[in-house]
Amino acid sequence: MNLKGKLLSAAAAALLTVSLLAGCGGGGGNSGGSGAPKVETPKTAPTMTFKFGSHEAKVYELTGVDLRNNINTWELGVLGNDVYFQCGRKPPHMGKVTMKGETISDFADLGETDDNHTIAMNDKVVLWKGPKDALVVYDGKTTKVGGKWPGQLLAKVGGGVSGRDEFYFLGGKKLKMGKLKDGSIKDVQEIIPDLTATSPDFKNAQFFPVASDKDEIFVRSVLQKPGQNKKVPVLVAFDKKGKEVRRYEGMEGSRKGFCVTDKYVIFADPDGNFRVFEKKSGKKLGEGKITFGVFALATVKGNSIIAYDESAKKLYRIDF
Repeated sequence: MNLKGKLLSAAAAALLTVSLLAGCGGGGGNSGGSGAPKVETPKTAPTMTFKFGSHEAKVYELTGVDLRNNINTWELGVLGNDVYFQCGRKPPHMGKVTMKGETISDFADLGETDDNHTIAMNDKVVLWKGPKDALVVYDGKTTKVGGKWPGQLLAKVGGGVSGRDEFYFLGGKKLKMGKLKDGSIKDVQEIIPDLTATSPDFKNAQFFPVASDKDEIFVRSVLQKPGQNKKVPVLVAFDKKGKEVRRYEGMEGSRKGFCVTDKYVIFADPDGNFRVFEKKSGKKLGEGKITFGVFALATVKGNSIIAYDESAKKLYRIDF
């Protein structure tokens, strides 16, 4: 082959390599938010990976902002490109960083919160509890103090009640639904009058909000069944009429949380253990383990989540 032919072959090979690389990667992205969310293709190798059954999850450390003096939270929330969390200050404040790929930037202090760490959102606004039981509404630009805080709100997930102002919340043993209007939760309807009466297993149970989507509402509890030595964290899915449709059991003896994505229900604990279920069937797909403990979880988009490592004060994105 002459020199011209060799150069043309090399150029074609280079173009083929570039086109193949452009199709690699995946995950990333963001939930809800106004406008079409962008899915960022990972530009770096995963920090770590782990298997759950026949599947693999990829873990990416989010770098760019030192959060050691700016985060101390039990809950995370994601809306658009922004990750929300409670700051480690007295009195506590709500903070956020902006996420792009494996980078976070633009830390912002959004003002004072109550010390209950609850964060909820639909695809337009973020809600949290402010001082004196006030409902705080943030639209991505402006923080406004609205009406009275209604109870423990359920955070929305990707594929949730998009474009609507419904919020589900727990008030004592009751599961309710209300609509956000003029900065307040109004038109409240009772979905389940007494969660503890929906099953004999729940007689003495305490419930906490997790998520909702267009079909189901997810709440968690900790149960101890006959013959079990330790309590087991459980996520319970109810339909919108209040009927229990399935349960997902976490790891015995652990008290940490669940996260709901488009396809999966994910349980993680402070020892770095994961258990992954198929969302629609409740089938357990497998278990895995990572090198840091997970203190809080939130859905980003699709089947990607954000995890908070409390000991190192770091955020990670995990693509399932």
